[in-house]
Amino acid sequence: MRVARVDAGGGQEGWVGAVLARDVLDDSGHVALAKGHRLVAGDAGVIAGDELHIVWLDADDVDEDTAATRLAHAVAGPGVERHPPVESQVRLSATRRGIVRVDVDALASVNGVDGVTVFTLEDGTPVDAQRTIGGAKVTSLAIARAALEQALTRASAAHGPIVGVRAFEPLRLGAVVRQRLGEHAQAKLESNLQVRADWFGGSLGAIAHVGDDSADIAAALRTAMATSDIVLAAGVASVDPLDPTWRALLEAGATPIRRGLAVHPGSSYWLASCGAALVIGVASCGMLSRRSALDLLLVRRFTGEPIDDAFLTGLGHGGLLGPEAAWRIPPYGTALQAVED
Repeated sequence: MRVARVDAGGGQEGWVGAVLARDVLDDSGHVALAKGHRLVAGDAGVIAGDELHIVWLDADDVDEDTAATRLAHAVAGPGVERHPPVESQVRLSATRRGIVRVDVDALASVNGVDGVTVFTLEDGTPVDAQRTIGGAKVTSLAIARAALEQALTRASAAHGPIVGVRAFEPLRLGAVVRQRLGEHAQAKLESNLQVRADWFGGSLGAIAHVGDDSADIAAALRTAMATSDIVLAAGVASVDPLDPTWRALLEAGATPIRRGLAVHPGSSYWLASCGAALVIGVASCGMLSRRSALDLLLVRRFTGEPIDDAFLTGLGHGGLLGPEAAWRIPPYGTALQAVED
């Protein structure tokens, strides 16, 4: 790649076929020809009298649009759309609602090639369809073919797609509530659960309201676990090992997974399993909150990924769910906000 500064009036042979390294402005200060434009003879009237900063590409150079397009194709996996280059960048967007999955190590390897830049949202971000999730470009007007091929080879060496969007599964959500709630609070809780189920593309089953009788609680839990993929046990005294819901759950045949999570709010939640059903013990306020451990657990379960020790012990990193952690929470939108107002 050769760089030159030429006078546009010095003859077309000095610039036709070269690539602009900076914008050419018209008399009003607007961009007439953008950097990256390959000059043709018909541009003579536009650039007359200008000093041009141009680049001549060598035979082993790849122009920025072509390079960005090839990089995007190399890193994008299922659930990702690659858009035509705009200002030398190929935008990547989600084709479906789901969770962004990024091979962080492979991404770093690709970006280790000088002149290559591929960027994404953080791994684990829940997104709607059409949201921008990343982009690919090179930092100059062209890149040496050998460097581009090196980046593409690194991308192909990854164990899977470097960036993709994993779709949610249409799971069924149920609940057993062991707490006296007023009419307004009960309607609010049920609406809140419906919003969450709808956002993930799932469905909401029956919500059972029970008292403190252990037999009633166990019966409600058995029914919920038999008909739902996820069961929320609300209104529990999570730190009490003799809590009626916890005891009834064990009597119903559930297997404890974990008591307590490294997340705030939601550190006192507990988890159990019974067959294919996941049971989450939460305080009722947890189902009314816009941001708690419940949402992290729902995202994970609706993706079909395992809620195992690696996931649970890793929750502490970023587990303080203040406003700055909103990216980790599904964008439920105004529907959930209206429920809480």
